[in-house]
Amino acid sequence: MKILYDFRIFEEQRFGGISRYFYELMQHFRNDPDLTWELPIRYTDNEYLLNLNRLKDIYEEDPISRGKWRLRHLRNRLFLGKNRNRANKELAIERIQSGEYDIFHPTYYDDYFLKFLPKNKPFVLTVYDMIHEIYPEYFSLTDPTSNHKKMLVQRAARIIAISETTKRDLVDIFGVDKDKVTVIYLGNSLATDAKPTDSNLIRDLPVRYLLFVGDRRGHKNFYFFLRAVSALLLANPELQIVCAGSSFKSRENQFFKSLGLIDRIKQYAVDDVRLAYLYQNAMALVFPSLYEGFGLPVLEAFNCGCPAVLSASGSLPEIGGEAAIYFNPKDGRAIREAVSRVINDEDFRRELIRKGAARAKDFSWEKTAQMTQQVYADVLACSSPKRNI
Repeated sequence: MKILYDFRIFEEQRFGGISRYFYELMQHFRNDPDLTWELPIRYTDNEYLLNLNRLKDIYEEDPISRGKWRLRHLRNRLFLGKNRNRANKELAIERIQSGEYDIFHPTYYDDYFLKFLPKNKPFVLTVYDMIHEIYPEYFSLTDPTSNHKKMLVQRAARIIAISETTKRDLVDIFGVDKDKVTVIYLGNSLATDAKPTDSNLIRDLPVRYLLFVGDRRGHKNFYFFLRAVSALLLANPELQIVCAGSSFKSRENQFFKSLGLIDRIKQYAVDDVRLAYLYQNAMALVFPSLYEGFGLPVLEAFNCGCPAVLSASGSLPEIGGEAAIYFNPKDGRAIREAVSRVINDEDFRRELIRKGAARAKDFSWEKTAQMTQQVYADVLACSSPKRNI
C-alpha cells in the first residue's frame, strides 16, 4: 500500500499542529513493511521535515547529508511567494496524475488536485476543526477554506476527524454521514528528558508564570484572557505571562501597556526542547480558546507535568477529561478564579499534575498511525472492486 501526501501544509507552516500531525504519521510509517509513502515537495522551511531521515521520500534527489539539507533549507526560505507555490504545485500535480500510489491524502483543504486525480484513486481527508463555520467572523469574507472543505468532505472516500467534537460538528453543519467519519486522536511529541542549551532562556525565565502556547489571534481569546487576569497579575508582582509563539506586534505591546503589564509578559520562539522546558517550569498552561478541534498543548502540558487550565469549549473537555480545571471562556471572573485556584492551592495543583500524567497515557502517535493505516486499508478494500469493473 502506497500513500501520496501533498505539499500544502508543509509550505504554509514552519511549525504547527497540522504539519506536526503529518510528520508524525510519516515518521511512524517509514519502517512499516506494509505501507510506503511519498511527499513530493521542492521548497519548504518546515522544521519537522529536518528530522526525517528518509529524505528520499520527500525530495526527487538522492538522500543528502543533514548539513547539505540545511543549506537547501536556507535556500528554500529565500525562495518565497508564487514561485515556490508554483514549483511545489507542479511537482504535486505530476505525482497525482501519475497514479503511482493507492491513496491520496491531502494535508489541507486546497481543492487543486481534484481535476488531476485519476478516477480510480480514492482520497482520504482529515478534518481538524470546524472553526471557519462556527466563528466565520474571525475570517475574511473571501476566505475559501469553508467552501473547499465542504466540497472535499463530500467527495472524499473517508474522513478522519481528530476528535468526537469535530466529528459531531462536521455531521451537524455539513450533514455528513457519521459512518463516513472515523475519529482518530492525536498524540504528544514532546520529550521531557532533553534540556535546552539556551542560557538566556534559562536565566531570563520568570520564577512564577502562566504559559500561553500558540497563535494569539481571533478565537484563541488571548486578549480577553489577558484582561481577565490582569488584576491577578497586578496583585501578584512575581507572577508573569509567558507566550510561546510569534513575536509581539506593536499593537499588542500597546495593549499590554494599557493594562499596566508591559513588563510582565514575555515571548519566546521555541523548538520542542525549549517548549518542553517552558511547560515543565510553568505554574500552569492556560488555554482560553473559544473553540479547538483537538488542542495539542493539552497533551503537551500533561506530558511535561504542567497543570492545565482550560476553556470549557470545543474539544478541550473531551481531551482533558478530569485532568484539568475548566472555565467559561467568555466569563472573565471564571477565568480569574480558575487560574487563582491553581496557583494558590498547591495540593490541587499536584493533583492536576498526577491526573494529567495518567491522562497522557491514553494518547500516542503510535495509536494515531495504527488507526490511520486501518482507515487506508478499509478504503482500499472498498475501492478494489471498482478497479476491476
